Amino acid sequence: MTRATQTKATTVEATVTSKGQVTLPRELRKRLGIQRGSRIRFSIPTSGAVKVEPVLYDLEDLWKMADEGGQASGVMTFDEMDAAKAWRRW
Repeated sequence: MTRATQTKATTVEATVTSKGQVTLPRELRKRLGIQRGSRIRFSIPTSGAVKVEPVLYDLEDLWKMADEGGQASGVMTFDEMDAAKAWRRW
């Protein structure tokens, strides 16, 4: 592997409490744009790495914007739409 194709990775660790809670390290919160009250999603495939990402949109927020005629500040991908639909509570 040449230097041009190498990527620098950052590794952070956290400790799980007796209640199963983890404090997300500052570097991870900064990278994902997570603040107090933010929601995060864990995608757990049958094999391979677990994916952690911030929840950018909730389906309820999208319904509210549609009802009010508002515009989203960003463009939502189809994967994000599907993920938002999965969070809909009936």
